[in-house]
Amino acid sequence: MPKDFYTMWCNHRKELQQAQPKVDARPPPLRPALYLQPRRLHHYAREVEHNMNNNKELLKRINYIQRTGGFVDCHLRRGRAAGRVRLLGRKRQRDLDDTRHRNIHFQQRINNARSDQPLTKELEREWKKTKEKLILGASLVLFLLPFILFKTEKIDKGIKDPKFDRPLGVHRNKASMEVCVLGGSKLGRAVVELFSDVVPRTCELFLRLLRGDAGCGYQGTRIFRVVPNLYCRGGDVVKDNGFGCYQPPGGKELAPENYQLNHSVPGTLSMVVSEGQVCGQFNIIFKPLPQFDGKHVVFGRIVGGPPALLERISALGLPLGATSALLVLARCGWHDRRGRYHDAKPNTLLRNKDLLP
Repeated sequence: MPKDFYTMWCNHRKELQQAQPKVDARPPPLRPALYLQPRRLHHYAREVEHNMNNNKELLKRINYIQRTGGFVDCHLRRGRAAGRVRLLGRKRQRDLDDTRHRNIHFQQRINNARSDQPLTKELEREWKKTKEKLILGASLVLFLLPFILFKTEKIDKGIKDPKFDRPLGVHRNKASMEVCVLGGSKLGRAVVELFSDVVPRTCELFLRLLRGDAGCGYQGTRIFRVVPNLYCRGGDVVKDNGFGCYQPPGGKELAPENYQLNHSVPGTLSMVVSEGQVCGQFNIIFKPLPQFDGKHVVFGRIVGGPPALLERISALGLPLGATSALLVLARCGWHDRRGRYHDAKPNTLLRNKDLLP
């Protein structure tokens, strides 16, 4: 560092240290006569002293009344009257103690009291059990009268949704499922177009279960729930009653892919989402169901098959979701990119080959 610069810097530092402020920062002078007004303070002090003496006298009298246990003017009484007053004071004290004990007991009863109405948690627990019983009962019904409370209406197949249109240059896989009544006739074969460009992982899961890889396949399983004029549900490859949940190899749970498409067209297929995971079950709706939007993943639609297939399935449903006859996915298959058809493998995990007609 140059010597001249260092000298100049030291002089500048001394000037800063010796600099005097140009603004007076001292506090203003305090004038007690102006701010405190001693005459008024003396008056207030005399009033405070007078009130304090009165309070002391009042406390002495209250203390005397408490020790003697009498009336307010008991200090004026003498002899027998004072003894009677003492007895009355003790009686009042016993009454007060008895009232206090009853109040404590009443408060304990209030704290331990319970409403006759069940709690919300108990209602939710009972509803969960009832729901499981209804679903289980609907899946175990074998022979019921084909009575339908709701009149089966004709399904409107003219509804269109532009979001379902296939973009140019995009290939979509196709699959087929044949629905039949156990011990009866065939209802028809439905050709399904999969939205593999929107939900590829969900479509891959559907094709894997459709092909029957590792013995877990849709072929041979039941459509265990049919609500007339609303929807049907099937595809439980584990328990075949709606309580099973398919776990892919590795045991990793499958999360919902997205909810871009809505349940807006009859014949739409959606993958069921239960407790935040995809279990392999699927819905087929008979009418637009906006209440399913955001809850189940739409992955396909029916593009071919008998015109009255959905009406036939809906007619076999009961009001509570059971079926008047066993509906089985008898034959399944899929088409590759070249259009060649391949048969699916039956479900060997359930050992229900005898369900096939």
